[in-house]
Amino acid sequence: MAECLKSKPDANSLKCGICLSAFTKPLVLDCFHIFCTPCIAKLAEDKDSLTCPLCRAVHLIPSNGVEDFTVCTYIQEQILSEAKVFLQCQMCDNGQNIVSKCIDCDSNMCFECSTFHSRHKQFKTHVTEKIESKNIETSDEVKLCEDVCDLHKKDFTFLCESCNSAICDECVTQNHKSHKHCRLTFQADKRRDFLRLGIGVLRSKMTEIDDTIEMSKYEENSYNKFCRQGKNEIQAHANRSKEMVCNIIDVMANLKQQKIDEIQKMDIKSITNYQDELETKKLSFQCILRSTVDAVNLSRDGKLFNKYKFLYQTLRNEVLHGSKSPEVFAPQFCSGNPIEHKYVEKCFGMVQRRKTSSKCSTSEFHIYSLPLICEAPEMTQIYSFSVDYPRSLIGFYDNQTWIQLRNTIHLYSSDGTVTQKHNVNPDDEQIVFASKNELWIKSKELIKVIKIGNIDEVVDIMRFAELEGCTCCILKYNSLIAYSKRKRCFYEVKLNSDMRTIENETPFKTIPVEDKLVDLITVQPFRIIETASKNIMLTSKDKVITLDGNFKICNVYVEKNSNFKGICEDAYGNVFITDNCYNGRICLLTSYGDFTRTVLKTYVSYPTDITRDHVGNLWCLDSPNRVQIYSYI
Repeated sequence: MAECLKSKPDANSLKCGICLSAFTKPLVLDCFHIFCTPCIAKLAEDKDSLTCPLCRAVHLIPSNGVEDFTVCTYIQEQILSEAKVFLQCQMCDNGQNIVSKCIDCDSNMCFECSTFHSRHKQFKTHVTEKIESKNIETSDEVKLCEDVCDLHKKDFTFLCESCNSAICDECVTQNHKSHKHCRLTFQADKRRDFLRLGIGVLRSKMTEIDDTIEMSKYEENSYNKFCRQGKNEIQAHANRSKEMVCNIIDVMANLKQQKIDEIQKMDIKSITNYQDELETKKLSFQCILRSTVDAVNLSRDGKLFNKYKFLYQTLRNEVLHGSKSPEVFAPQFCSGNPIEHKYVEKCFGMVQRRKTSSKCSTSEFHIYSLPLICEAPEMTQIYSFSVDYPRSLIGFYDNQTWIQLRNTIHLYSSDGTVTQKHNVNPDDEQIVFASKNELWIKSKELIKVIKIGNIDEVVDIMRFAELEGCTCCILKYNSLIAYSKRKRCFYEVKLNSDMRTIENETPFKTIPVEDKLVDLITVQPFRIIETASKNIMLTSKDKVITLDGNFKICNVYVEKNSNFKGICEDAYGNVFITDNCYNGRICLLTSYGDFTRTVLKTYVSYPTDITRDHVGNLWCLDSPNRVQIYSYI
């Protein structure tokens, strides 16, 4: 026991797990977690049991209260030792108990030092105060450190193997006479060795926790950095949006002003023509006026009737019938509809939390950044090549993709080169999953795995009659789902962590769907995926249907005359869907099923399938038997 008494506790172990302060009469529970007596008493107040705040273990409270819990002797010895040292003189090394304290020096003093302190000229003016000595009884130390038999008050020398407890010499001949026993020293050394292993493991775990804490702090800093970058991106996006809106408004204002100029030009021309007509009319009137004045003042009676016989008729016609004025109305500006907040918000973009498919262990700590405003990508074609009778494709590692043909599956690189080739049966329906070393293929009612190597090995993973005619998808939480339009339900099969065998519990589950969903799925879905928001998205004719984790409808995007088929997701949660309608196009949707826009239309022809490789390029399968590879920014 001397080794235990001399051992120094770790600094962090001298803190209560509840109040995080130095211990006050520490108590150790049966789960070996240590707390202050006042903290335990507060937890056990008016209760028959208490729950350990650290491990959630339940402990019954003794009949006499928390005082009957075991006192942690080693920590208590440390506290008493520190208290004893604190009550010794700080002026000398004699170890005398203190009797006073100098306020100016902030030091405790024994009787001799206090007397010298008060008589010395330099310290004569210092203020001192008396301290009543609180001697620590040695009996308490003996009580804390005693390691003897409760019945015989003798040292423990044997280990009773039947009871697994230490006993003294007299216990061997009395209470444990018929039990098997051995010397305590050897067994204690073995126990200490075992506990030392535990100490090493605990210290390594604590080191691992410290490293994890540091990693979490690093992740926190990275997270804050991402958030700052996101805020800056939003501000930059806002500035660009404001500039764009201002430019659009300026363009609209210029167009409206040009419209006013055109109207004004036409009206001014009409007014000018009208003024010219009036000037001509005025000149005509002046001539008629002169002729009329001459006829009245200078003509004889006979000449007035003979020569000017039509003057009266002309004068009557010109005076009574004036020229018609043009209808000219000044242009008027009518402002449009008010700019609504929801419309601006839809144009501006949205902030949503990014999801991850990584499965982290309990010892790992990951914080993932937020993809703030994901603007629609611009597509750029990298390469294009032709294949014979393609059926479907699925993304793979690096910049390669598996393409399923009529009777074979080929692995193509981004330059159209075939790097691997595997034969399959003609009735194979769908590539479900692909990795570097294996292919998961659904063939009628069978899910099988082709293990890729020098010699391909085929392993049957599962066989369910209900899977025939279904569209399958492996979700990111290791389960396979399939939808059957004929049976009007989803099927779910749980997989274990290595995706090799079926879980023993509920290996096959049938999930009926609501009637509304049955009415929406008019044809068997071409493809099913799980999005970054943990929603399930599928395509069926002119609809893109988004379901939650319980297979309930979240969103439905419908566009008449469309034929949505292939569907895939990029690393940012954007969803790309091929529309096999006339001419064809590739659509961009959010992970929640909201349509964003058409990202590609002019360079595709009846696209049927789409996927993404590991580096992020999009592979599109369109007609006629062509594979096009696009990158996007």
